[in-house]
Amino acid sequence: MDDEYFHVLKIIGINFIYNSCLDLISNIAMPPIKLLIVFYFNSHYISAINPEGYYMNTLINTLKTIFGKCLPIWNYTLLENDIITLHLGNIVLAVIIYFTGRKLSRMIVTMLDKYVLKKYIRDAKAQANLISITGNILTITVLILVLLALGISSTVFVKIWLLTLFTIKDNPIQLGNIIIGLILLVVGLGLSRYISAQVIARIPRQLTIEVSVIKTLETIVKYLLIIIVCLFVLSVVGIPLTAFTVIGGAFAIGIGLGSQHLVNNFLSGLVLMMERPLKVGDIVEMENRRGVVEHIGGRSTRIRTFENYRMVMPNSKLLENTVVNWSLVDNYLRREVSVGVAYGSPVQEVHDLILKAVRENPAVEKKPKPMVIFTDFGDSALMFKAFFWIQLTETIYPMVIESDVRFRIDELFREAGIVIAFPQSDIHLDTLKPMEVKITNLPGNMSGAKEG
Repeated sequence: MDDEYFHVLKIIGINFIYNSCLDLISNIAMPPIKLLIVFYFNSHYISAINPEGYYMNTLINTLKTIFGKCLPIWNYTLLENDIITLHLGNIVLAVIIYFTGRKLSRMIVTMLDKYVLKKYIRDAKAQANLISITGNILTITVLILVLLALGISSTVFVKIWLLTLFTIKDNPIQLGNIIIGLILLVVGLGLSRYISAQVIARIPRQLTIEVSVIKTLETIVKYLLIIIVCLFVLSVVGIPLTAFTVIGGAFAIGIGLGSQHLVNNFLSGLVLMMERPLKVGDIVEMENRRGVVEHIGGRSTRIRTFENYRMVMPNSKLLENTVVNWSLVDNYLRREVSVGVAYGSPVQEVHDLILKAVRENPAVEKKPKPMVIFTDFGDSALMFKAFFWIQLTETIYPMVIESDVRFRIDELFREAGIVIAFPQSDIHLDTLKPMEVKITNLPGNMSGAKEG
């Protein structure tokens, strides 16, 4: 009785393992591998039912017979030369490796994104770059395995990897080193941007550092890291730094003529970052356009106008032309509004009403205090001018504030019965005899002239 229970439990356990393995293999492997798992577990399943092993031996013999008949087909030679020996079985194996490798690659990338990148890296752009690089590396690895499965000898890859393309000062530059250098360069550039952003993000918020200074530090750190990466890649590839003296002498004239504007803009960008006549966040005006400086790069500066479109200005142009920086020292701006009233108006009351309209505007600064000046006796009006200060920002527009002040002045004047003057002229005629009036070119059939 105990043996029967033992066999039943064994059958249940093997069945559980069998189903679990099939579920796992169906997700990560191809049907041929799944078929092998089925044969393997079925043999043990039959062995559990029949301890004497009759069915198991029959199955093994059957598999040996099938394998013996398929072996000549598997080894059938399709192509044979010094580089590759291609059998029919190699193609089947390469297809299995390709599809299995693709599924494993997706699984690895998904696990890397889920358990590593999203947990330790918050920058979405850096996550996307690392996922792309990892996917490309896995794809290249799968392709190499496929080529090996097709029968290409590993010595071919070694020869290609060690292939010398050219020599610089007795230093052979091999293809493999260039491939490694390119991979390190791409990874290094991505890490340079990420590390520079993380270094700036680690600056304590308690430190009162301007945004422009932070952006400048980030740019400098990024460029320093890029230089270090480039020097390291050159050493890996095997290119000595002394070789650039010869290369630089050969191409100095051509590079100098072709990149003079680029170098000019780059040096101008360094001047802007060090001297800081413009900073990120400054409100500037250039070519009758006003906007906010968004970014100062190595070649150009990006300005977002108040109309919400971007201007990309070369750095050299910002230094060579006149640029009005409204917030170089501070962002306080003095504005004025002029108004004329009719002769005979109470000037002191006019003064007080204009000052009241200015002070009531919430965008007008309390200090310096606004003032109203009686400027002139005009031809048709008594002229007044109001001076006030505002704080210029992206959301405060001087023209809007001036308009609001004018609206309020007109409202207060109407309530007080004060008339805003308008140009007018009185014509006095003094004649000793009646005037002669002539009307010519009358419409219709009337012509000639009338006298009166």
